[in-house]
Amino acid sequence: MKNIHTLLIPDVHGRSFWKEALEKYNKEDYSNLTIVFLGDYVDPYEFEGVTRQDAIDNFLEIINVAKSDNRIHLLIGNHDMHYWYDAEYKSRVDYKNYNKIKDIFLQNFTLFNIAYEEIINEKRYLYTHAGVSSFWFNHLQFIGKMSLSMNISKLTEEQKEYCKFLSNFTLTADNLNKLKLNFQGQANLWMASYARGGEYNYGSCIWEDWSEWQYEGMEIKGIWQIFGHSRWSKKDPEEADIDKRRHLACIDTASAWTITDKGTISKFKHKKERFKRTV
Repeated sequence: MKNIHTLLIPDVHGRSFWKEALEKYNKEDYSNLTIVFLGDYVDPYEFEGVTRQDAIDNFLEIINVAKSDNRIHLLIGNHDMHYWYDAEYKSRVDYKNYNKIKDIFLQNFTLFNIAYEEIINEKRYLYTHAGVSSFWFNHLQFIGKMSLSMNISKLTEEQKEYCKFLSNFTLTADNLNKLKLNFQGQANLWMASYARGGEYNYGSCIWEDWSEWQYEGMEIKGIWQIFGHSRWSKKDPEEADIDKRRHLACIDTASAWTITDKGTISKFKHKKERFKRTV
């Protein structure tokens, strides 16, 4: 089947299901394929039989494969960012291997991005870890404008430029990727909602929970958004939640997904065991 346009690898968490998918869609036969990892490479679930060292080894293997395959784009999830962003709130972090994992991210910092976008069948697709809600998108513009109008005399030149950037923020992968480059942008990315133990009414594109996407008006018109992040808050953690009306797909299912050149989203049929449960 040669009409596969994009291969998506949602939250890995030390699992090796991505290997079978990449073996199937190899560079020789699918040289024009787009491959996007949606983040969350480490911090495994112990009941799945993956140790923390297994997850680190698996993560290093993903990095090495990505360096040799320009089809691959690695995105950042909340379980990645909390190793290099000094946030007070962290989720299931591996403190024993914290410095080791932090070094891996910092040494390969340019390899990772917040978002990737492409056009498939004349429609725009945006991939992030948790999705860009209209609430968070409007918040970015709001704080940029408010900071310029109320605190401009107290802002450094760098802060002024960042606030101008936010006040005119448009939803592109390039603009989202710029947020990881300075502390102010990283703080905006580290907005977790109440549903995820945070202190905001909504989350960022690495934190928004699927349960909150049920509110009408959170989607952004004219764009298909595909993301992971929310496995356990879906009706069935083994299945995706796809809302064709609002152009949203939450695919955190411990399995790969494909998009055809016609825009059809399908679950990859794994033959091998994706993980081994211990309970």
